[in-house]
Amino acid sequence: MNKLISTHWISLDGFIAGPMGEMDWIRGDDQLSSYEIGLVNGASSLLLGKGTYQDFAQYWPAVPANPNAATWEKTYAERINALHKVVISHNLQAAKWPTSELWRELDAAKVNAFKARAGGDILTYGSATIVQQLTNLGLVDEYHWLIHPIVLGKGRRLLDNLERRFDIELIDSERFDSGVMKLIYRRV
Repeated sequence: MNKLISTHWISLDGFIAGPMGEMDWIRGDDQLSSYEIGLVNGASSLLLGKGTYQDFAQYWPAVPANPNAATWEKTYAERINALHKVVISHNLQAAKWPTSELWRELDAAKVNAFKARAGGDILTYGSATIVQQLTNLGLVDEYHWLIHPIVLGKGRRLLDNLERRFDIELIDSERFDSGVMKLIYRRV
């Protein structure tokens, strides 16, 4: 079965966004870009919450034609635009980004069926509420955490509302030149 991978950029003190949702603290480099491109190249689908979906749908479709975009960003955008996308939302009217579908609720049986038929891994970016629900249902196979060398002090955390403790196993780690630590955990 394909894996459901939750990938996040995280501050050293555990925040995935600042108090106003800001992401201006993200540090990129060639290694991080290569990692992100490799991740989407191994995937067939995205599973996103409404906010992340809307942000992505507004930004990524225009990147391939943007003369100011970096080469890696254009490569990433072309791939992410081609992926099948599922957005989970109770109140989004329509999923208009090409190759998207709208689910009104997160259902474990539906997610497992989706994992079984997907042609590659399923990625979830951002979407903290959805990731918490997926985690509570035991559906996330791997967590890819990119720990940035910054302390935000406050903001939005990823896994604040878990119903129970769960064990994870470190299966890969790498330090990037930017100081970002890539930590990949598998649920055990």
